[in-house]
Amino acid sequence: MRAIGWRRSVMAPAIAAALAGLAPFFFLARFLDPDALWKVVNGRCVPEQQQQAELKHCAEVDLSKGVDRGFAVLKDNAPTKPYNYLLIPTKRITGIEDGALLAPDAENYFEHGWAARSYLGAILRRDLDWTMVALAVNSAKDRSQNQLHIHVGCVRPDVRKALEDSEAQLSEGWSPLALPPPDPPYFGLKLARDGLSGFNPFHKLADDIPGARTAMGLYTIVVVGAVFKDGSKGFYILSRRREDGSPAHGEDLIDTTCLLAKPSR
Repeated sequence: MRAIGWRRSVMAPAIAAALAGLAPFFFLARFLDPDALWKVVNGRCVPEQQQQAELKHCAEVDLSKGVDRGFAVLKDNAPTKPYNYLLIPTKRITGIEDGALLAPDAENYFEHGWAARSYLGAILRRDLDWTMVALAVNSAKDRSQNQLHIHVGCVRPDVRKALEDSEAQLSEGWSPLALPPPDPPYFGLKLARDGLSGFNPFHKLADDIPGARTAMGLYTIVVVGAVFKDGSKGFYILSRRREDGSPAHGEDLIDTTCLLAKPSR
């Protein structure tokens, strides 16, 4: 079953501390074995949840819809990413290029990833503003693991400002978007809604950008929380296609230090 609110807010720091002791092992494994994340989720986290045992390897495992529609939340163990989590399907899905993500009834993993931002707030010991959070999926050639994983972290301050400055230029359709150098150009849109239920970024990319559906593995997707000038909540959805010498690594737009969530001095 999915963790309820108190578990998210109270248990997340304790879980993160417990997982810290496993960090060196998992961090090394991820670079040596492209299936390391899958082995942790499928081989350890799912059995722990099915046996109703204490979760020792994942912060959360939700199998309420079954394994094929379930997901796990795992603390990113990289030493350089103290405030990052990963949202990982419990079904074998290699990455953004996997056709299962474009099925009409595909599970909306970005929706679950957005809900997992509460783990960031717990580990930072504060409620994160809507506009502080970003989700990212890298292209097939710009990732180390062959299991879909959505990075859950804080958006870089300069990226947030660039998006706010570009609000008037963006619409519900994809438009060219310049980000602060040395970031490459993206395409972006703004989505005025207070959640991702009913909106699947994988579908939006495949449906609206010519050629994307048959080359999904070349793309990255980034979702950033937004509060628009009229006061409404929403999201900026960003994507770019990988080119020779120019990766599609949306994770670069995430600030691993989570500066926005730290008190200004």
